[in-house]
Amino acid sequence: MTSVDPRSDIRGGTPAVPGGVRRWRAFALLAVAYFMTAVDLLIVNVALPTIGAELRFAEADLQWVVTAYAITFGGFLLLGGRAADLLGRRRTFTAGLALFTAASLACALATGGTFLIIMRAVQGLGAAAVLPAALSIVMNMFPEGTERNKALGIWGAVGAGGATFGVLAGGALTRYGGWPDIFYLNVVVGGAALPLTRRVVPQSRLPAARRRYDLPGALTVTGALVVAVYAISRAPDTGWTDTRTLALLAGAAALLVAFVVVEAGVEAPLLPLRLFRLKTLAGSNAVGFLLGAGFYGYIFIGTLYMQQVLGYSPMTTGLAWLTVGLTGVVFAGPAQLLVARTSVKLVMAAGMTLTGTGILWATQ
Repeated sequence: MTSVDPRSDIRGGTPAVPGGVRRWRAFALLAVAYFMTAVDLLIVNVALPTIGAELRFAEADLQWVVTAYAITFGGFLLLGGRAADLLGRRRTFTAGLALFTAASLACALATGGTFLIIMRAVQGLGAAAVLPAALSIVMNMFPEGTERNKALGIWGAVGAGGATFGVLAGGALTRYGGWPDIFYLNVVVGGAALPLTRRVVPQSRLPAARRRYDLPGALTVTGALVVAVYAISRAPDTGWTDTRTLALLAGAAALLVAFVVVEAGVEAPLLPLRLFRLKTLAGSNAVGFLLGAGFYGYIFIGTLYMQQVLGYSPMTTGLAWLTVGLTGVVFAGPAQLLVARTSVKLVMAAGMTLTGTGILWATQ
């Protein structure tokens, strides 16, 4: 974290958040933006069968409505964080929120599958700027200790609440309005948040930092993700040993190697490789990867199974996922307290065990 005073803007003199009330007001707006990006990861899942039917998606291509968002979101998060530090966190947050809101409007107006997928990718790019900038502002507004722990506990609950709201809203809006309404919701929230950002969110950035962004690193890691996902999505049709599948997987591996080479040689890498020498950081990232790969894949497949095999309506599907989000909201705060009083490893192990057990149970 930086040493920027949370009460000062980038010029170092003007009090940006002088009191607790204004600080929490800024936190509330940032949390709303985070909530919106979290909702967008899941709200589309419930509407997928309807989107596929109305826009005439091929079954194998339907996953790209979700994947296009996730790939650009995850692939450009590091670049978004770097831009926030160097250009200014509030400025990056505002630009990302504006891009996310505009792309949401384009998604709502889409009349073809290709255009919708492209705009979902643009949405993910906007979210990749919003999330690291927002979290960095939060970390700089609250001093380390009880107040920061409280803020991070609420932040975690907001993320889990986004999952809950996403599945419910996706079902309700698709059932009673139409699938475009799931994107119009973002337009309303983003349109309301944008004019308030400059008034309540403090500006900050790394002092005297040189502007080096490592665009080659961002492009190679994102390219590796895109090619790998495309290869895996096509493999069931073309065959895992097919020449094209093997060539695509080899290309993804080559791009990943290129990313490592770039990070090892560039002056200001997006992902300093020395960080992986820290066992706690490497372990937590590995757990995060496994959790995301397992949990979001479970929700994607589970949603399609409920509607296409079990015959659930979009609304019933949303209600079926309700308990998943509710437990996340309820236990986000206690989990933060347990981390402070016990250990990170214990809480992570317990959480992964419960998640894995629940998924295995659901298969029966």
